[in-house]
Amino acid sequence: MGMMAKIPQGFETRAERRSWYSRADAESLLDWLEDNGHRFVGMDVAQKQDDGNWTLLSDRLDLTRQTENFEAVRMGRVFLAEYDGDGRMFEPVWQDRAR
Repeated sequence: MGMMAKIPQGFETRAERRSWYSRADAESLLDWLEDNGHRFVGMDVAQKQDDGNWTLLSDRLDLTRQTENFEAVRMGRVFLAEYDGDGRMFEPVWQDRAR
């Protein structure tokens, strides 16, 4: 991929923090990645604390060695389902992502 892939228009305004999204928005980003042929390589998850601060959880999805993008996106959906909960936000990561 030669071009840098920017987040689709409108997603930036829904981000809780820069590029962190609710489960529903993270799933929509996975759809966009798959539909546009961008290589999904992983996802981070954070938990909002009572004081308003965020804690990056050590549980993350690392798919940098996964060669089949369809399978990577499927695993991303499973990760979202398993780690979703109150105060959880997700940061999908893909190859050649531009901020």
